[in-house]
Amino acid sequence: MPPERPPVDVVATIELTPEPQAPGWARRFIGEFCAAAGLPEELCHTASLLTSELVTNAVLHGRSSATLSAHRPNDRLRVSVRDDNPALPNVGASPTVDATAEGGRGLAIVAMLADSWGVEATDTGKAVWFELAIP
Repeated sequence: MPPERPPVDVVATIELTPEPQAPGWARRFIGEFCAAAGLPEELCHTASLLTSELVTNAVLHGRSSATLSAHRPNDRLRVSVRDDNPALPNVGASPTVDATAEGGRGLAIVAMLADSWGVEATDTGKAVWFELAIP
């Protein structure tokens, strides 16, 4: 039987201003976090995509600064994007996509690719999060 790996607990946070460059900054941040946390490349690509979707929503719909947090507690990656807009996104059991719309696919992509995800009201707005299992 192989030796048990020691637990891993890596956490990082960044503040993002509501600018068009924010999703790119978020992708770079998650890429660096994944590398530092020793995560598989495929998982990092998925995390970057999903993070970009959440930050894009915060910038377009939240219209406020956003706090991006990444947490790797041993067996999963949890990413959360908080903004100051209290309006919660419309999240049914399965978000639908209008193929002719210019946008509106972000949460559907998150729902499809994340192992779990959700939205939580906060004292100052909301947090949208996702989790990916680490193989």
